Amino acid sequence: MSRKKITIKDVARQAGVSTATVSYIVNNRTDIKITEETRKKVLQVVNLLNYSPNQAAQALAANRKSLLATYLPATDTLLQNAENLYILKTLTNYFHQKKYEMIILNDLDLEKCDQADAIICYNTDSETFHKLGNNNFIPLLAVDCMINDPLFFQINSDPNRLKEAADRFFHGEDYSFVMLVTPNKPREQFLQTAFPKMTFVSTPQECNAISGKNILTCDHTLYELLKEENEVCYVPSLNEQKLSTIHTCMEEALARTPLDQHDVLV
Repeated sequence: MSRKKITIKDVARQAGVSTATVSYIVNNRTDIKITEETRKKVLQVVNLLNYSPNQAAQALAANRKSLLATYLPATDTLLQNAENLYILKTLTNYFHQKKYEMIILNDLDLEKCDQADAIICYNTDSETFHKLGNNNFIPLLAVDCMINDPLFFQINSDPNRLKEAADRFFHGEDYSFVMLVTPNKPREQFLQTAFPKMTFVSTPQECNAISGKNILTCDHTLYELLKEENEVCYVPSLNEQKLSTIHTCMEEALARTPLDQHDVLV
C-alpha cells in the first residue's frame, strides 16, 4: 500500500463526494446545506486517512492506547453464546501477546467508544457496523462479516482454502458445510454460492439431527457437538494466519494508510 501524501481529492474519492463538499465540511461551513450522513462520512474519511493533520490531530494519532474494542452481536441462543465466548477468548489471547488489552462492546455501547484505538466487529450485520462507524471516528474492522464498504477492511475465510482442506480431509467424498446462523446476510449468501450443500443451525436439537455425515465447519462449538456422530473437518474461523492478517490490517488502519484492497480473504 502506498504512503503518498493524502490530498483533498483522495478524501473526496473515498467519501464519494466532491472536493468542494470536503472543503465545506473540514472548514465547518454552516451556510452550505449538507446532510448529516454526508458530514459524518467525510469526517470519518478525514480521520481515517489523517488528511491535513494539524498539531492536535498529530497528537491524537500518536496517542495510541494499546486498547482494542470488540463487538459481537447480541444473541439469545446457547450455541452462538458459546461460540462468542470462544471467539473472545481467541482474540484476547492473541492480542494480549501483541501488548493490546481488550474491552467488549454490546448493543448499549454503540454511540461512542473514545477509549479504544480500534474496534473489531465480528459476525456483525451491515446496519450495526455502519452505526458504529458513524458514531466512532476510529478504525473499524469487519471480521467474518461482509460489509462491502471500501473505507473499511473486511477479513473473511477464503472459500477456496476451505474447499481444499475439506477435499483433502474427505479424499474427494461429498460433504456439507455446517455453520451457525449469522446476522450478516451477504456473508451467508457468499458462502451459499461457494458451498451449495450448506446447513445453518441455531439449536442443539438441530445439531442432534445431524448424524453419520461428512461435515465441514469453522465454528468451534459445532465441531465439539458434531465430532462424535460425524466425520468432521474443522477449519477454525480464527486460525493463526487469519489473526495475523487482522493484526496487519488493524495496524494499516491505525497508520491511516489509504486502502488499495479492503476485501481480504484468508
